[in-house]
Amino acid sequence: MNGTETVDTSSSTTYTREHQTISFSDLSVGEIVHVRAAPASSSSSSSSTPAQPGTGTVNAGRVTVVEPTLDGRVTSSSNGTYSLVGRDGQLLTASTTSSTRYYNGTSQASSSAISDGIHIRAQGRQDSLTHLTADVIRVAPKRPTPGQARRPTPAAPSSGSSATSPGQSPSTSQPPAVGS
Repeated sequence: MNGTETVDTSSSTTYTREHQTISFSDLSVGEIVHVRAAPASSSSSSSSTPAQPGTGTVNAGRVTVVEPTLDGRVTSSSNGTYSLVGRDGQLLTASTTSSTRYYNGTSQASSSAISDGIHIRAQGRQDSLTHLTADVIRVAPKRPTPGQARRPTPAAPSSGSSATSPGQSPSTSQPPAVGS
């Protein structure tokens, strides 16, 4: 987006970071934020049109800090630092502090939930393009290993005679075709 967007706040503007309520004074220069406009007041004209992005003023109803995120598969860990391989094969690093919070799904966890081969999402303060200091680390849900997804097995043929409808021939059991 080109241009500058002016964001006006008021005493009714809410601020959040990592789903926690914060105050305006907790914001820092350089942070990325998502601004949701306050609902239009009943005194405003319904014929007014919003300004084009980058050219106007937004009256903020909610301001949410967007935390930098690194996603990847853990390849190693040492002294609270995790080496990751990102989706595009890029090598990434997430460092932790004593206040880093860990989650496995929605449940709180500990650093012991993380081991080599586990996929994680680290959120926190980005120190470079490939490194951040994590406030939160989430263990990604396990994905089924290719080829190990459970498929229903066909019913076993019954012993004894089988009845067929007129004009129908008895079927023979064929093994499933490869790739089906």
